[in-house]
Amino acid sequence: MLGAIKMENGAQNGLRTNHDRDLKVNGINGINILKREPSPNKPSKVSGAATVNGGYDTPMDTDAPNSNVQAASKPPESGSKLKDLPPEIAHITQNFIPLPFILNRLAQKSHNDLQTKIEELAKIPIHGAINGATGTAEDNSEENQNKKANLLHFIQDMHGRWIKALVISEWSRKASQVSRLIDLNVHINEQVGKYDQGLDFMGRIKRDLYGARLPDPDIKTALQILSTGQAPWMPEFGYVDPPPLTVLEQMKWINELNTLLSVRLNLEDHEKIPYHFRDYKIDSGRVTFRVKGEFEVDLTIADEDFEKQFWFINFRFNFSPAPEELTEALMAFVEMKVNETLATDGLRGCYEFLHEFVLTHKINELRRQALVLSRGRWIETVKIERLNRALSIQYWTNRFPASGSNSGPKSWIIVGINSGKAPPRNSPPGTRPTSYLTLRWFRDGKEVEDVDILADSEELSTEVLLKRVIARHVEHILSSLYTKLLSKPRFEKRQASISLKIDSEEPSESSLVIQLTHSQTLTVRMNTTTGFFNMQPAARALISRGEVALNHKCKNPIEDGISQIETIRWQSEIDEINRRGKGSGWHMSRRPVNSDDIRRLHPSREPCQTLWLKRDGWGPTWYLVVCLSLAGDTWWLVEVMDDTLPNETKGNPPRSRNQALGNQTNARNSALTEQPTARIKTYNLLPLTSPNPDLSVTFFTDLSALTTGMISQITDITTLRKNNIPYAAKPAENPYLSPRLKIPGIYVRLVAILPPQSGEHKSKHPRGSWAEEFVQIVFRGVRGAAVSTNKRLEVSADVKIVVNDRSKFALIKGNVDHDVSYHPRTGQFKLQLRTEIGKSFIESLAARLKAIDRLVEFVAAISSRANTVKCESVTLRKVIFTYGTSGTEQVAPSGQEIHPRWRVVLDLARSEKVNITLEKGNPHIRVQDMLERLVNSPVGFEQLPYWLQVTLPLHRGLDSIEDSWAEAAAKNQGELQVLPRALDWLNVHFELPGSSKTPSRTLCLNFRLKSRRGQLWWNMERYTRPEDPARKEDDAFDAALQPVFTGRGDGWQGHGKSAVAHPTGNSIESLLASVSDAVKALAAGEAPPAPAGSQGAAIVLD
Repeated sequence: MLGAIKMENGAQNGLRTNHDRDLKVNGINGINILKREPSPNKPSKVSGAATVNGGYDTPMDTDAPNSNVQAASKPPESGSKLKDLPPEIAHITQNFIPLPFILNRLAQKSHNDLQTKIEELAKIPIHGAINGATGTAEDNSEENQNKKANLLHFIQDMHGRWIKALVISEWSRKASQVSRLIDLNVHINEQVGKYDQGLDFMGRIKRDLYGARLPDPDIKTALQILSTGQAPWMPEFGYVDPPPLTVLEQMKWINELNTLLSVRLNLEDHEKIPYHFRDYKIDSGRVTFRVKGEFEVDLTIADEDFEKQFWFINFRFNFSPAPEELTEALMAFVEMKVNETLATDGLRGCYEFLHEFVLTHKINELRRQALVLSRGRWIETVKIERLNRALSIQYWTNRFPASGSNSGPKSWIIVGINSGKAPPRNSPPGTRPTSYLTLRWFRDGKEVEDVDILADSEELSTEVLLKRVIARHVEHILSSLYTKLLSKPRFEKRQASISLKIDSEEPSESSLVIQLTHSQTLTVRMNTTTGFFNMQPAARALISRGEVALNHKCKNPIEDGISQIETIRWQSEIDEINRRGKGSGWHMSRRPVNSDDIRRLHPSREPCQTLWLKRDGWGPTWYLVVCLSLAGDTWWLVEVMDDTLPNETKGNPPRSRNQALGNQTNARNSALTEQPTARIKTYNLLPLTSPNPDLSVTFFTDLSALTTGMISQITDITTLRKNNIPYAAKPAENPYLSPRLKIPGIYVRLVAILPPQSGEHKSKHPRGSWAEEFVQIVFRGVRGAAVSTNKRLEVSADVKIVVNDRSKFALIKGNVDHDVSYHPRTGQFKLQLRTEIGKSFIESLAARLKAIDRLVEFVAAISSRANTVKCESVTLRKVIFTYGTSGTEQVAPSGQEIHPRWRVVLDLARSEKVNITLEKGNPHIRVQDMLERLVNSPVGFEQLPYWLQVTLPLHRGLDSIEDSWAEAAAKNQGELQVLPRALDWLNVHFELPGSSKTPSRTLCLNFRLKSRRGQLWWNMERYTRPEDPARKEDDAFDAALQPVFTGRGDGWQGHGKSAVAHPTGNSIESLLASVSDAVKALAAGEAPPAPAGSQGAAIVLD
């Protein structure tokens, strides 16, 4: 084995290529002599003299002369002869392999084989020693012998390989000489081949010259023929021309041929006719076999013997585009091959030959059309490659860069010929398999199985074929986008519409329509030739930018397409919200919280884009957050809290829009360094009727009302929770808002808002018992200031209170106050509350409910005394009513009013105290302060009409005796003093002046209202003041009052030491008049008048 190993493409692994060897070898200069070393493992011997290309006659194993000798022996004219020398022989370096590479591979193989052999030998079982006995005897079992033999053979084989490597390593020391020998061998073989080629070329020229030789001209015969028209010495064969056939004979022969062909094809060769030749026609002495979509061939017979072959007449293509006629050379070739095939294989061979011929022509035709397309409309978008009886067309060549990080997979089709082992799908059952045109489709570098695209048809069109394949590719991309998008919750829950249209013939007509916003849609198509995405409407800048990014920066059109479409939707939604919301007072705001806190609003793993909005007139802590995601768009009302902000900043109203825009530059400059420090305090999902709303002016108006109402309700609920007031949020009818808004009502327990006051347990009815258990609070609307102002929005709410018994509220009609009304037909109180956004209604509601509760109590008390108390006006701020005697006692027989009715005005404007205003001359003026204390007590409204009515006759009688004692006081006969102690207790003092002989005297009478057997009586008796001296028994006053104490009058009677009178009617007035007359008589020194009536039985008071 030679020491030089062949290498591929020059040297490898750093081995020198020996290109810089001595150029004087091989006789270039004719003077250098090589020293030949003996072969390894052989002794050095002196070989015969050898001359290298005409050099010195010096043996090759001798040393070459040194350079001095060479220089000395070089003739002076040798330098000029260098130009006449032949060129250097070629240096062979191909397939050279470095020796270290071989040794490394051999060592690696030896190690691997040895390890494998050891594992293999370890698996061979060996019989162990019997009964555990051990010894030094050699194991000569068959298994042990086989293992040893196996190991020995392996070692011998490996030893042989290393011996070969040793020999190669020895020869490698002469690698340069062996390389020169290889170069010489190749050069000599090339020269020998050139000599052989030269001789062969000369032989072919000599052989071809025979065809170019011309025979010698026969001038004698030529002159004879040209002059006489005949030459007697020319041989005469005696041929007789057959007579020409007549038309009838021709028709007869043709009919006979037709009959023979019909009999042969229907009887003799019926089973031999291929299935594809079943469509044939016999006419004009020939049979025409027609293969649909391929060819037509005309055959005939030349013998009546049915064993003879058919003969070829004509051939035509049966598809388009195709030439109408073949060229003469091609037709001759086809005729020759068809006749040969008919002679050997019959009709089956004829069909197979023509079938393969047509398939090849179809592939060539498709290639021709493909080349035309690549130079026309499909330029630089398709790449054509001709294969062995196949055609490869790569489409969308510019869809991805050819190289680089963004280089993507390729797509191509291969139109070839299938051998027919597996018949096509559309082949009839029971037919013999035959070859056919097939299409293999490689989409994005992977072959697509079961491609249902017909590559063979009667109309061949490379463009149509490409469009069908590309239509399938477009369908795959758009369908994948559609399927993935449809699986997302946004489209799965029908929050947005998505539709797919597929055209199997024209790829550009396939489209995916995606709803971006309520009024905007995105239509995604794909360009047929380039494969780029085409998004419409292209006039919008954000859609065009998304299209460019998707076409030039993405590798996966499906995954990247979904993200890019969603990005376009985000931008469209944000742009539309910002653009249309400005006119309604909405503006974008910087995100005040960090990204981790936003996960509370969007727990899904789908990418999310948030838009933070603010409404002019809101507080600084409220935001509207729109979360845009494939998981579904959500609108959140978010309240944030930031502990780092000062309190005055939190409480200040929002700045004007102009001021905010003025500071926008500073905010942008500090946005990179400032991180959001706020945290989400509360967040509530907006109950929108549609997750993809129409962003119109109406929507933003409704959005303002909805969000403001929710802020108001959240504020109220926070206040209710803080005060531990139970509540419930339930759907409620709201006629003030649009039906599109779904704001629930808040139901609060009336008793919880009106806590029991001190002493209320004494009342017959607890607070709020006049109404149903729950109070309904519904949001009414918002009143916003102008957008440019700094004022907060003002919100209003309606409170509905349903009474239990409408008959008790007959006195209340219409508007009770400017914000409170009562509807007698429905029995409902309605309150209209107003406050700034961010402030609760609960405090003002509690105050209004307290006022209504007081009013209801008073109205109930008035209703219980409707015969004496008449209500003139009932409002929450003022109640006006009149009282007096009953209707049967007010009018005298003459028709004139006996006692006037007195008007009372209750001032309810202040919730902490109710003021009573009495008109001039009212008998109750003397106890007005007591009446105010009564009306401000827990049971005041209920008891006020009662006490006014019960005490009216008493105070009216007191007014009468006061008027009568005015004259006595003027005459210095005495005076009268009325000292009220309570509404049911008062003292009357009669002061009689003294004389020089007698001191002044005072009569103290005590009037108290007491009950006996469920009936009230005024009890009158004398009493002594602590500062007065001790009273004597039977003094002048007792004597003066004796007729009263022992007498009896109209509704009153005496009890010896006291007297009682009915509180109603004129009983107490008559008693007071009798007492006054008796004391007057005492003051005047006259005998007391006898009271009317007779003495009656004593009445014992409880």
